[in-house]
This record gives sequence, C-alpha cells and structure tokens, in this order.
Amino acid sequence: MPHVVLEHSANVPDRPDLRRVLLDLHHALAATGLCELRDVKSRAVPHGVTAVADGAEDRSFVAVSVAVLDGRSDEEKGRLSDAVFAVLTRAFPLLVAGGRGSLSVEVRDLHRASYRRVRAGAG
Repeated sequence: MPHVVLEHSANVPDRPDLRRVLLDLHHALAATGLCELRDVKSRAVPHGVTAVADGAEDRSFVAVSVAVLDGRSDEEKGRLSDAVFAVLTRAFPLLVAGGRGSLSVEVRDLHRASYRRVRAGAG
C-alpha cells in the first residue's frame, strides 16, 4: 500500500519517462508522511483504443488511481491526491496546457480485512 495505477491514452502529447514519473509519484506520496516509500508500488498502463469527450483523435487522457488501506480521512486522501496531481502536471505539461485532454486522480480504499501482502526486502 499504496498501489498506484497510471493509465493513459496512447495519443498523450507528452512523452515523459514513465518509470521516472512513477518513481516521482512514489517519493511524492512518501513525502506526505502518510505512507512509507518501501510500501508504494506502481505501474503504467497504456491504452491504444480510447475515446475522450467528442472522440476527436487529438483528445487524450492520463488517469491515476491510488489505492490505500481503508481508514484514511478525507483530508488525508486529499493530501495524497494533491501530491499525485502536482507530479502529473509537471510530467504532462502539454496535456495540461493544450486543453484537449483530461488529467485525473482518484484515491480509493482497499478493504483492510481482506487485503493480504508479503513485503519485499529492503528499500
């Protein structure tokens, strides 16, 4: 925890190093003090077939979902969301400035009673 999934349309105008973006997200989340760096895991998922708004070919999106164990307050979830959004706006400036895309962040709960994990080694 947290689990970060960055989904994006294949036509996003920016081409950041997605591994770097994911690692920046890890550090931003840890900097909130609400999780430890060693607990963050992430992945980027490109989508080749998408439709945004009116479906124009140049409309694109980046959507990030952050799953955290339940029990966080709305204020804490807001802090996590703000931290992620700050990284994304820096990583995707053309998407943000162009007005032809969508950038979103969602923080959602993992069900604590049913969540299981094995933590990897040092880090």
